[in-house]
Amino acid sequence: MVSVIEIVVGSVLGTGYIPLAPATFASLLTIPLILLLNPLPIAYFLSTVGFFFIGVYLANDLEKIWGKDARKITIDELVGMLITFCLIPLPNATGPRLVVILVGFLLFRFFDIVKLPLIKKSQELPKGFGVMIDDLLAGILANLCLRFLIIIFI
Repeated sequence: MVSVIEIVVGSVLGTGYIPLAPATFASLLTIPLILLLNPLPIAYFLSTVGFFFIGVYLANDLEKIWGKDARKITIDELVGMLITFCLIPLPNATGPRLVVILVGFLLFRFFDIVKLPLIKKSQELPKGFGVMIDDLLAGILANLCLRFLIIIFI
């Protein structure tokens, strides 16, 4: 039996129930957490790892009631966004900070939606890992691209 708390966390405060683009809303909802944790790299890293393993556990349970990689499971987007901005220094000025956040968000959503072959293949992993790993990989790609863009343009 899955508890209400597991549903709320696994659907990132219910964003999984939004009928249109639940993953996008979950990604957007993660931005305040990113801003809160960004100045605290150890807490950021530990939170990301913790959410990943909580996500694996919850995805495994929630897939049993909602189906394989169901749209309602959005904790994977939370982890992907955290990875996208992991150890990315956000500028102090509001304008550049908003640009970095917007570009990071768009890069993550791009890699999460397009699903390059390795990312797509990772969805076949069992026990909740398939749900979580594809967003982890999309987050890594987005992070690397964001770093490159920051070096070039900021």
